[in-house]
Amino acid sequence: MTFLQPWLLLALPLVALPVIIHLINQQRFQSVEWAAMRFLLSAKALSRGYTRLRQFLILLLRMLAVAAAILAVSRPLSRGWLAAAGGDRSAAAIVLLDRSPSMSQVPSAGRESKLTTAKRQVATALETLGLNRVVLIDSVSYQPLELSSTRAIEQVPASEPSAAAADLPRLLQAACEQLTATKSAASTIWICSDQRANDWKATDSAWSSIRATLAKLPQTVRVTLLGYTEPAPDNLSVRVGAATLEPRGQGWELRLDISIRRTSESGPSRVPVQIELGPARSTVDIELTGIETVLAGHAIPIEAAALVAGDDAESDQDPTQAHGWGRVSIPADTNPADNDFYVAFGTPPVRRTLVVAEESQAGAESRRTLSLIAGIPPDKILRAAVETVTAEALAAMPLDDVSLLLWQAPLPEAAAADSVSRFVARGGQVIFLPPESPISTTSTTAFDGISWQSWSEHSPPLRPNSWRADEGLLAATFTGTALPVGELEIRRTCGISGEGTPLAVLPDGSPLLVRAASERGGVYFLATTPAFRDSDLAANGVVLYALVQRAVDAGIAAVGNARQVDAGERALGGEVAHAVGQEQWRQIAGPQSASTEPGFHPGIYASHGRLVAVNRPAAEDTAAIVADREVEQLFQGLSFTRFEQKTGGLGNIVEEVWRLFLIAMLLALIAEGLLCLPRRIDRVSRDGSQSMLKKFTPGSGQRAREAVA
Repeated sequence: MTFLQPWLLLALPLVALPVIIHLINQQRFQSVEWAAMRFLLSAKALSRGYTRLRQFLILLLRMLAVAAAILAVSRPLSRGWLAAAGGDRSAAAIVLLDRSPSMSQVPSAGRESKLTTAKRQVATALETLGLNRVVLIDSVSYQPLELSSTRAIEQVPASEPSAAAADLPRLLQAACEQLTATKSAASTIWICSDQRANDWKATDSAWSSIRATLAKLPQTVRVTLLGYTEPAPDNLSVRVGAATLEPRGQGWELRLDISIRRTSESGPSRVPVQIELGPARSTVDIELTGIETVLAGHAIPIEAAALVAGDDAESDQDPTQAHGWGRVSIPADTNPADNDFYVAFGTPPVRRTLVVAEESQAGAESRRTLSLIAGIPPDKILRAAVETVTAEALAAMPLDDVSLLLWQAPLPEAAAADSVSRFVARGGQVIFLPPESPISTTSTTAFDGISWQSWSEHSPPLRPNSWRADEGLLAATFTGTALPVGELEIRRTCGISGEGTPLAVLPDGSPLLVRAASERGGVYFLATTPAFRDSDLAANGVVLYALVQRAVDAGIAAVGNARQVDAGERALGGEVAHAVGQEQWRQIAGPQSASTEPGFHPGIYASHGRLVAVNRPAAEDTAAIVADREVEQLFQGLSFTRFEQKTGGLGNIVEEVWRLFLIAMLLALIAEGLLCLPRRIDRVSRDGSQSMLKKFTPGSGQRAREAVA
């Protein structure tokens, strides 16, 4: 329990005052034997147990009345009826604010968003508590911002909605660093979130270290979660999966894959979708059945004016690199953050692939196979280019227009490793295949924490028994048809050592395809080669072709002059967060924001003839809510309290409850008065008539003896 005037609690020893008065009162009288009173004393002895119990109750109620009066004038505070808000005025409050798009949801018409409610409620709570230090850590910067007042939470740009997903483990790690640095006497961590699974990352290994860090802190730390999990069953979201610009006669044609998704199924409905391409606007109705409906390949003729609208490209730009932007919108509903989706489109760039292979017979065979597969684009309108280089030559080559590296040679070292790392950091893809001699006697080379082991022969050949068909390079097709990965015959594999995610596994438990844990781009290790003595990847070319072309598709997103990215710190900057100083990105479309966070807000951004469409991540439309029990397990062993909040709610989280103590004092005094009343009993006379006699009240014997004296 927290008090606004805790110094008044020094008066709590006055609770013993009724007992002291009772003891003093007992010493006021002298006992004198009186023969006529012996019969009355004998009658009183028959009800001595009841009398003592009533005296104890009277004293207890008087003590409770005094205690309630003292607590009432101390102005107690409470967060809810059963929860206790600890701390004192010297404590520091750290507010972790989830600014993800789902927090912009308004579950009911006429109410405010979850984010607005969270800021208002936590500001009111901290203001009532009278805390002197308030630090805000938001899900965009992850940096502590000390506020001048509690109400500043509602005003600073760092609390505005964003299009980027939140990372709760990272927010808590930043809070732990802040607590370790400040070492305040006591602290409270306030988490404002809607408990989306993609934001909380409940399976992340960082949670165990967070619990250990908070438990080891010398100061008392209390964690309070304000959960805004109220659903909005009628919410719709729009997303564009692909935007492809194709030449048609003398002009162009834009093909869009538009998907409409809703939070719950409520029967068929027709959704009007507005498409804006520069000054041109059109509307198409999509019949929504089930949870999600996809309108694939919707074709829109494009005029030349739409390809340069809002762009800062040079006038003498290559006509084969034409590009433009647009917006796809649905009518307003409960979440304005998912009603618009921005698209940047352009002519597809050349699908350039570099093949690095060692000089051997097996290497030459793999090099020919890889070059052939990478050089055949999946569509005739696309252009592909494949070049074979050595590892030494690659270190000096510019890789700005390269989408994929196919590497069948010893893992890169020194300058070559630095060049490949920069290539991956800007979004490039690398597939490593094992060399003929994977283990070096002079060094233990690894890349992204993964290295090669020795070769193993399999007779009879092994067939993969499990693989990731839901995502990645081996995912099923758009129609749901699985790739024939299980039909491959693997005759020889090279062991893979290190931390990575297996995408395909052989029956003996060894991985066939592993994805390294890289923050950007893609790094993959394939445990075999297309050579005939190693596998039938070349003969059964469907799997290898899909694997290589999907890697090219992923890498080309960072090469083209028009691309779509998820909002986040690397949306516009490659290796450097935000990268505003280097790239000079400027927003040409989208909602304006007071904050200087161009990579975190939706819209179209332009720089030196390039366009980038920034949108919310796909997980924001589909993520489930983390269950309350699972959240409690994440904070197991800590002082943790969770409150379920309603958007637009008017009630405060922390309120003064002195009225309750005044009511308790009045009830105690009333009960004490009732117990002090004399009790009347009915006694039947011998002749059957009734007479009313008063029974002696506690202390009546003493008053009789006093009268005699």
